[in-house]
Amino acid sequence: MPTLDDLVRLLGADLEPVTPAAPPPLDITGVHVSELTDPTPYLTGGELLLTTGMGLTNQTAQARAYTARLVARGVAALGIGLGPVHGGVPQTLVRACEAVGLPLCAVPAPTPFLTIARTYWSLTAAAGQEELTAALGAHRELIRSAAGPDPVRAVVRTLAAAVEGWAAQLTPQGEVTAVWPREYRSSARRIAAEVARLRVAGPHSSATFPLGNDDVVLHPLTGRGPLSGFVATGCPRPMKAPDRQLVLTACALLALQGEQRRRGVAAARTARACVARLVLSGHLDAARSLGADLGLPAIAPRVRLFAVAGLTEGADDVLDALEPAVGPGRPLLAVAEPDAVWALAEPHDTEAVRIVLERLTAERFPGARAVLGAPASVAELHRQLPALSRTLATVPPGVLRDLATTGTPTAASLDPILSYRRADLVGAVAAYLRHRGHWERAAADLGVHRNTLRHRIATATRLMGADLDDPDTASRTWLRLRENGLA
Repeated sequence: MPTLDDLVRLLGADLEPVTPAAPPPLDITGVHVSELTDPTPYLTGGELLLTTGMGLTNQTAQARAYTARLVARGVAALGIGLGPVHGGVPQTLVRACEAVGLPLCAVPAPTPFLTIARTYWSLTAAAGQEELTAALGAHRELIRSAAGPDPVRAVVRTLAAAVEGWAAQLTPQGEVTAVWPREYRSSARRIAAEVARLRVAGPHSSATFPLGNDDVVLHPLTGRGPLSGFVATGCPRPMKAPDRQLVLTACALLALQGEQRRRGVAAARTARACVARLVLSGHLDAARSLGADLGLPAIAPRVRLFAVAGLTEGADDVLDALEPAVGPGRPLLAVAEPDAVWALAEPHDTEAVRIVLERLTAERFPGARAVLGAPASVAELHRQLPALSRTLATVPPGVLRDLATTGTPTAASLDPILSYRRADLVGAVAAYLRHRGHWERAAADLGVHRNTLRHRIATATRLMGADLDDPDTASRTWLRLRENGLA
């Protein structure tokens, strides 16, 4: 936007400053000509008002009232044309302008007011062209950054430089993944509450809010897939319109980059899921052959099977958290089912996986439950899967059960069923285990209806806190009964 000192410098003798002698760099929003003693109804503020002073009578009171009205309206400067009405600048007007701080300039005869207006609009056009050129250059630089080897950090850095402030990319949960300059990381972390509000408002909601001396603009990164994060930009307020356009361009580029990354990750996960499904189905040779074709490392001879269920969001968030826990060069073999995520971990990755699982169940997904199986031969995993599924179903929400430390659920004390007087629970458990879970045979052995047996076994299971369908639990409970002469 042209300034008063720019106009004075460019026009030279056609616009001479009267007071002050050195015109200030005030933004000029337009050039307006009026001979009214009160032109303020036709002004919006910021104008250079030109007049021949036809309505001015050299009276001090009138000059003061006139300049006071102009200043109250926000007029940037006053220019008086000499010749037709006043041969020189009226001193009453000079003193009145000095009193209210209104810059006053003289337009000597025979300079037409049109010369002033044309010069102003020429400067405006030049400034607009310069601003457009700068904006196009900034957009090109953003696109060039997005095509580099580290697009996220490059775009964030370029955006921060373009808006002369700072920029950051955040995860959907508000965690900072990239920020520039780095000393603004604490500022980026302070907007986590706004991120939570935007997640509730919807995937296409944005927000602008003050943070210290900056205006912060928060935009979501959305595409065809789920929300991939947010871009936060801070700069001295108020943010200019071209800068907002730059923010939108950066958001589009980062959303596109995130979409491309998701597609690549999804394809790789699908391929690894095929290998994992073969392992869990007991087709180990086929799994090894497919893994070799895909360029995956050889499957370890001993692994630990773990699962996460009760998720409120997609499995991708769980896999995003688990995959970094696996050592470099060892891609995570995982299967995402509608109700659970099953994955294989090598023994030396167990501690890192366990830490991630504890954080997921305790913080990220409070309603989720997880189970970490005991170390087993990869060839035996398909036999371990049913028992692990039953265990997972009994784990309370927000809990991780590590079967290597807590042990597989075994036969608890027989005291609860020994002291139960309403029915013969001990005999029901013994018959059930003797006939290996066959309801008809066990009921016939006891001389009761099979539904009665089902009710007694359910009661015994609840009192003992043991899963009698688990092979380990069943065998140890049977041996406990035999030791006590009850079977």
